[in-house]
Amino acid sequence: MKEEFLHYIFESQKLSNSEFEIISSGQQNLDAGPDFFNAKIKIDNMVWVGNVEIHLRSSDWYKHSHHKDKAYDNIILHLVAIDDKVIYSTEGKLIPTYEMKYDKRIYESYEKLLSNNSWIHCDNEIKEIDQITKLSYIESLAIERLQRKSNRFEELLEFNNNHWEETFYQAISEGFGSKVNSIPFELLSKNTPLTILQKHRDNLFQIEAILFGQAGFLNSALPEDEYYALLQKEYNYLKNKYHLEAIRTELWKFSKVRPSNFPSVKIALLAQLIQSHQSILSKILDCKTLSDLNKLLDVSASSYWETHYKFGKISHKRKKRLGKISKQHLIINTIVPFLYLYSRKTLKTHIKERCLEWLEDLEEETNNITNRWINRGFENNNAMQSQGLIELKNEKCNKHKCIDCRIGHKILTLAWND
Repeated sequence: MKEEFLHYIFESQKLSNSEFEIISSGQQNLDAGPDFFNAKIKIDNMVWVGNVEIHLRSSDWYKHSHHKDKAYDNIILHLVAIDDKVIYSTEGKLIPTYEMKYDKRIYESYEKLLSNNSWIHCDNEIKEIDQITKLSYIESLAIERLQRKSNRFEELLEFNNNHWEETFYQAISEGFGSKVNSIPFELLSKNTPLTILQKHRDNLFQIEAILFGQAGFLNSALPEDEYYALLQKEYNYLKNKYHLEAIRTELWKFSKVRPSNFPSVKIALLAQLIQSHQSILSKILDCKTLSDLNKLLDVSASSYWETHYKFGKISHKRKKRLGKISKQHLIINTIVPFLYLYSRKTLKTHIKERCLEWLEDLEEETNNITNRWINRGFENNNAMQSQGLIELKNEKCNKHKCIDCRIGHKILTLAWND
């Protein structure tokens, strides 16, 4: 049995204990501290308001060191599956503990749900869920996903001592790498301060030299490639001037990556974006519409890359631009979450509203996950819904959090009512 199941029993008020009455289960706490805040419990005709802690065994109180933590001193009720030990607060006060009593058929329904090893545990029951429930939950999950992504950028902001421009430069650099090369792009940006690149903003060639050199792409000898040799010479000078150190070349992945998404091409595009705008974040904050944002991201690599995907290898002539899918990826996974964080930190709520509008206006993402949800009766009409569907699969279904899922919760309730 998992503790989350006991949380569900308490929050749904499905207990049959006669020793107490749940007037209100309060608010579930997802952070450190007691499991439920501000619950209202009636014990011996007296109403108590306070916090509730739930464990599989009462001895877990000591296992989790709650007896040393004053945050647990105001517990009004301790609920357990098995009461195997008397427990006390930090002050030696007895904590009232009760074994949870409930209809065992509820747990049987829960076990049955988890035992289904299909793509999702509720594959057999999902058709019973009404469209309104699905739509509202997917939207709330999209916002959860947005919040989770913005938390990642908040950590990066703290790492950079609250320097917004430097943090955004690192965030968007990581975004240029997509999933396959996000880590080397992150290392590249952290190894190459924005302040150095901005000193050469009027010279795209020098920005390329710094970025390609820092990426470790200028370590070879390619005498037949004049542009490469010039970049190499320029980087060696700038490297010594700024005491730069390149990352390892082997970190970059080219295999199973489309040529237009090769890291060499993406670095060239990033260089163009940095050269085009003195302050990328400020420019993006000025964008009122998706059209404005797409125009700002409409960059092309320098002329050398029209006939190259990699250094030293000539290809058919083709202009290298930041394409529609790449722009959408950057907007959904980097720009919107970053602006969401900016809105939260600066209390500029209109930016938050703009982020949500952009997600609703962006075209839907099409992938294996979204397609499978569509086959199960879900809608996928814009990026907001796509993000919610991805969050549902990755953060709820894949982690077996049926109890924490609004859909799983409803399925269990329907099973119990039947």
